[in-house]
Amino acid sequence: MAVELGLFWRDALGWPLVWDEGVQTAFQSPAGGTKIAWDGEDDGTECVPDEQRFELIADDLTAELRRLVSLGATILAEERHAVTLADPDGSVFSVREDG
Repeated sequence: MAVELGLFWRDALGWPLVWDEGVQTAFQSPAGGTKIAWDGEDDGTECVPDEQRFELIADDLTAELRRLVSLGATILAEERHAVTLADPDGSVFSVREDG
């Protein structure tokens, strides 16, 4: 699932993959900075769900939700100007309207 998850986030954020090898993927902002990576190999360490959470900002919330769902996200809860979703791996993130 690591490759699929990396590809989901690549497309969701519009950031290029900087690593795609076997079950490992990583992407990074075009402006540089920290790389975000997924590794499909289990190293025996405990995973803490939702330890880190993305919050995306959208100019058009409805269009952005449509796009993210078409990529594989699932809507979990809706508020007036923000929506909570899950990525294809079940990790929670949110999208809120700019402004």
